[in-house]
Amino acid sequence: MNRNKSLFWSKSFRVLSIMIVLLSTFMQVSAQSTRVERRLINSGNKYYREGRFAEAINEYKKALVETPSSNVAKFNLGLSCISLAAKKEKGDSVAQKLAAEGLQNLGEIAALGSANASLSAKANYNIGNLKFEQEDYAGAIELYKQALRLNPDFSDARRNLRIAQLRKQNQDQDKDQDKNQDKNQDKDQDKNQDQNKEDQDQKDQNQDQQNQDQQKNDQQQNPEQQPQSDNELSKQAAQQILNAIENNESRTRARKGNEQGQKAAGASGKVKKW
Repeated sequence: MNRNKSLFWSKSFRVLSIMIVLLSTFMQVSAQSTRVERRLINSGNKYYREGRFAEAINEYKKALVETPSSNVAKFNLGLSCISLAAKKEKGDSVAQKLAAEGLQNLGEIAALGSANASLSAKANYNIGNLKFEQEDYAGAIELYKQALRLNPDFSDARRNLRIAQLRKQNQDQDKDQDKNQDKNQDKDQDKNQDQNKEDQDQKDQNQDQQNQDQQKNDQQQNPEQQPQSDNELSKQAAQQILNAIENNESRTRARKGNEQGQKAAGASGKVKKW
């Protein structure tokens, strides 16, 4: 918690306790209050100032039983519930129930508006403090503004309004920066992916070229490994064919020579008859 927020909350809770004291004085002149109600509220205020919020809550509830329409008892009850919830562990189920009860009571008083402007302004102011603590600065701003509409002289509400406006401005700037940062990160990531793809393509091309060069070198260094075409004959095969043709022709000539010799011999041995 920074220094500004610390000052803000110390001021806020000091105002809350003063309000309860003033409200007890205010209700003493109310025509709707009773002696028992006033005694119970004064007792609750005493406990509240001592930080004994559970006892204060009991006294204010008794006052509401005595006078169910007591806006003062309801307002002080709401503050006591919220103060007791703040002392408990965050997320505690009892604390959550107390906070919800306190907010409900303060909300009913805030809704009175101009029907009870002074009390309603204080309720709006205190609900605004709760919104501020939750870092809901937009909600706090609206509640402080409502408090000032009901009571333009409410200096604490005016001061907290200025602080909430500054906090919201910083919050919006942080959101814009985070958004731009995420956008830039996505852009850089896409750029890196494209660059990696280009590098990989270039690497693949270089590898293909290396493979082709290596294959060419292998062929030049080892020509005997090159395959022969189907329509070409090796020298050895061509010679074998020529030899076979010559042998065949020699046998053919020898056979014809033998046949002619036999024919000539037959002709000379015959006797011509007249």
